[in-house]
Amino acid sequence: MRPSYLAALFLSAVLPAAAVAQAPGRHDMVVIVNPESHISALTRDQVIDIFMGRFRQLPSGAAALPIDLADTTERRLFYQELIHWSLAEVGSYWARLVFSGQANPPYQAPDARAAVELVAHNPDAIAYVERSAVTKQVRVVLDLGKP
Repeated sequence: MRPSYLAALFLSAVLPAAAVAQAPGRHDMVVIVNPESHISALTRDQVIDIFMGRFRQLPSGAAALPIDLADTTERRLFYQELIHWSLAEVGSYWARLVFSGQANPPYQAPDARAAVELVAHNPDAIAYVERSAVTKQVRVVLDLGKP
């Protein structure tokens, strides 16, 4: 076999797999809370309301402490999967709300590990991470990869 044929065969096998790996909904993004919050599940609309500053209460009535990740791949995936917005659109949205005094953006954790720790130690905290970052100290209440 010629080298160019082998290269083409390799690329035709690898590129579709890479595209699937990057497809929305394939990253297992989940929303987590502290088990002491007594929340077993949240709807997508409830998570949108909390993370977009529309409603800052958990279903239990406690004030919600939403935790955003710093500008990371996970943050981009979360907002793309949750509301189908880019990070630029999210930033613009929050700039308008902050300027008008209507709301403040979620607290920013530097990475997923820090977000999990914050949720594990605060019953009112809510965050998002990839499923692989979930520990026994937190509870998954919404899987964004599921319809």
